[in-house]
Parts: sequence; structure tokens; C-alpha cells
Amino acid sequence: MKMTLVRKHFAKDRTLGELYLDDMGYFCDTLEPHCIDWSKEQKTQGKTAIPEGTYKVKVAWSPKRKRNVPWLQNVPHFSGIQIHPGNYPNDTRGCILVGTGEKGILIDSKIVFFSLMEKLKKEKDIEINVVNATEEDKALMRLFPWYVPEVEKIES
Repeated sequence: MKMTLVRKHFAKDRTLGELYLDDMGYFCDTLEPHCIDWSKEQKTQGKTAIPEGTYKVKVAWSPKRKRNVPWLQNVPHFSGIQIHPGNYPNDTRGCILVGTGEKGILIDSKIVFFSLMEKLKKEKDIEINVVNATEEDKALMRLFPWYVPEVEKIES
């Protein structure tokens, strides 16, 4: 399964986005720490979002969460990046939170997380592509809610 995380709203302490699944389109909203320009800024432990890119995902046990969670593999500058429930920027610690966006936070996070796990538990080959939406992409997403930015266009 391929997932695409499109980052849409950038603030000093958080990044809000949308998660798309290849078999159904839009799935949920996301919350991450602040995105930085990796060519000009340095990572702040627990307060910086992962770099854009495509990452393999492995579902495995998390001792901290006492359940299986999706772990992103080989993320530059990071280790232990998971997709998990949470509501506020302080809950991320560098990870990707899933839920329903409401006024800059997430609600229904556990419900959304368990729905995502139901989808992922049958999958053997999982990857996530993390991209930042351009202004053009944001305009197209407002007009066409099903629009997902093309990865090649964003990365070039």
C-alpha cells in the first residue's frame, strides 16, 4: 500500500496535512512538528518534522504505546518515527499524528488510528511519501477535494 502525506498548513509549532491511501484517496488529517528548510535550519529534537521523501513503513510493536504501530524506516536525521494517535503539537515528538483536524489540533485520533491499523494489518509492502503542498496545489485542493499533488512535480 502506498500512502501520501500532503503537508498543507505550516505554523511555528505545527504542520497540518492530509493522509491519502492509494486504494481510497483522502483518509484523515495529520499533525506534525514544525517543518524546517533543511538547507538553512537545524533540527530541534522533538520539535522538527521529518524531511520530505518516500519511506518504507513497517508495522511493529511499540513498547511505549504497548501496541503495534507503523514505523517509518531510514528517515534521515531521525530514528523511531511512528504514526500514532495524539491531539496536540507536544504529542508528536517528531512523529506523525493522525485524526480529524479541528482548529489546529486533532480530534478522534484513536478512532482514526485504529481505522488506519485495520487497513495496514493486511499489507506486506507499505510506503509513505511525505510532500509539502505548493500554493498551486493548495488552490487545486480547494477546488477539487480529491486532488492529490503529483510527487514528481513537488520534488523537482
